Amino acid sequence: MSRKGGRSVRGPVVVREERTEHRPEGELDPVEALIHRARKLRQRGDARGAIVLLRQACSHDEWRARTFTLLGALLSDEGRHEEAAMALSHARWLRQRAGEATRAEVTARLLETELRSC
Repeated sequence: MSRKGGRSVRGPVVVREERTEHRPEGELDPVEALIHRARKLRQRGDARGAIVLLRQACSHDEWRARTFTLLGALLSDEGRHEEAAMALSHARWLRQRAGEATRAEVTARLLETELRSC
């Protein structure tokens, strides 16, 4: 605070932003780490564990279309077509909302294929 003419005047309001987390070179963000672990589990034949990790990734960042697309593809491979269609539908909506028209079209084609399988 400063004083002007005998009365106190507050300075400008300062908004503090959260600190940016700097990750060491090569370290993944939490969602990418979950995706990486899910990919490893799937390669080992543990599709159920991979689905659990991808669901966690989707919960961790609900606005990342990539995780929903990967989840939908895995669910489709496992024959869980209704769940796959829901995940792919959400991924398409996210991509449309983000202005990713080309990727939204690709996701829409995946969704159409999935809906035919139901």
